Amino acid sequence: MSVAASVVHPTSTEEVAVTMRAATADGVGVAVVASGRRFHGARSAERPFLVMCTDRLTGTEIYEPADLTLTAKAGTRLTTLAVELGAQKQWLPYDPPHVEERTLGGLVSTGESGPLWMGYGELRNHVLGLTVVCGDGRVLKLGGRVVKNVAGFDLLKAVVGARGRLGVITSVCVRAFPRPAVDRVLVLRGDSVAALVAVARAVGTAPVMPVSSVLVAPARAPSAGAALLVRLHGAEPTVDADQKTLERHCGVSFERAADAVGLLASARDHVADAEVELTLSVLPSRLGDSLVAVRDVLGDVPFAADTYKGFARVAAGESDSEATSRLRTRIESLGGALTARATDRARDVAGLGSRMAPSAAALTQRLESVFDPKGVLWPCRP
Repeated sequence: MSVAASVVHPTSTEEVAVTMRAATADGVGVAVVASGRRFHGARSAERPFLVMCTDRLTGTEIYEPADLTLTAKAGTRLTTLAVELGAQKQWLPYDPPHVEERTLGGLVSTGESGPLWMGYGELRNHVLGLTVVCGDGRVLKLGGRVVKNVAGFDLLKAVVGARGRLGVITSVCVRAFPRPAVDRVLVLRGDSVAALVAVARAVGTAPVMPVSSVLVAPARAPSAGAALLVRLHGAEPTVDADQKTLERHCGVSFERAADAVGLLASARDHVADAEVELTLSVLPSRLGDSLVAVRDVLGDVPFAADTYKGFARVAAGESDSEATSRLRTRIESLGGALTARATDRARDVAGLGSRMAPSAAALTQRLESVFDPKGVLWPCRP
């Protein structure tokens, strides 16, 4: 791992652009950091680079409660925005791991929506506009402050989820949502993951749609078994009726979570702190088989699965590259994909990167050559 030559803290889009132009001229790489949770250093020991931290790009620029739109600088904490939006009974319905530590720009850069995408849609579809500084210092303003369709290739959606590979996001305009009157978490506990997966599939075919459905193991402690967490939003009579409909449809009785906030945080975050975090994606109908594969290869490791999407995060612990490779083979045999994120200490153990289809890899390389022609943002790339 290479050590950064310096750390810069720009306070404006102009300062970011100046830094990027200087880095291009000097042949220095730039690693972009938001909250810093996911940055474990660059993977080459041969090239110099600097770290650009967006923690001083903060503050709301425009907030129109009547239009449900908010524009803020990229380094603004989501907790700060939650307070401002909450005063107008609005919110941003995104719940990725450790959301309380995230910044708006960091969230958009990763493109992570969390399980609430089920009820509110993907983050990618609610980013209305953003400002991004390319690798060579060009400043692009993509999208705007209104919801509209785009003809042709939508560059805005390419930047969302690019993890800093295409440029430095300095400002974001997002759509806000009214806060629900009732936020209820229903819990079904059990020792059999397969049985809970069956209930989760029944939830997915119910005549009502929850805003999220997550299967976690262990539920909250090493001896707590597994739990299915189903979240309902709406007015109280509606939520009551939806719960009864779900219970009839699934043939089970849910309990209401007494500490919904703590339970959701535990389910959301307990895998993200692992030395090696594996992420798998399969068709929802193959989720049960994929979790069986996880247990067969890695044992009783913690996981959190979005049952509606067929996506799971797995805390792989001390698993070695042979084990993770065997698991990847199992997941790919189910038509899915498996990737790994690891800290520096465990990076060699993980032994897995990401695989792209040739067509996707070719498109990614073309985009990178346009946004970052000199390859300044190489530390952001796997």
